[in-house]
Amino acid sequence: MNKLFFFPPPMVALLLIWAAYAANQSFPGLEIIPATNGGFVWLASGLALAASAAWQFRQLQTTVLPFGTPTQLATLGAYLWTRNPMYLGLLTTLIGLAFYMGTLPFWLVPPAFFLIINHAHIPYEENKLTNAFGTDYTRYLQNVRRWI
Repeated sequence: MNKLFFFPPPMVALLLIWAAYAANQSFPGLEIIPATNGGFVWLASGLALAASAAWQFRQLQTTVLPFGTPTQLATLGAYLWTRNPMYLGLLTTLIGLAFYMGTLPFWLVPPAFFLIINHAHIPYEENKLTNAFGTDYTRYLQNVRRWI
């Protein structure tokens, strides 16, 4: 993957949110569910999960950047049950935003984010981590699911 065309996942999320906002402004009245403040629970939970996973990377003194050079393999905390808690946290946040907004453009953001991350970012990272950590990472791949 060419680094020039590789946006970090938070930027992918922000670009998708911007596109949904623009679509919402251009085509009002696309409400598919009633907007609810309950989306804040999803949103806050997702942000907390992503932040805790990023904090673990900081504690391990390894990079959170997908195109950075990993120095440690994170396998504790949320990494015990998902290989991608930062991405899962962002996805959960986007679902919360969709509940809060209730409109079609915002409900298209979570699946778009999932598809981009699952088919572009994660395979790139898995290849990189396999090369960096060999059998330790291969064993981790076999024991922990990609998402949940």
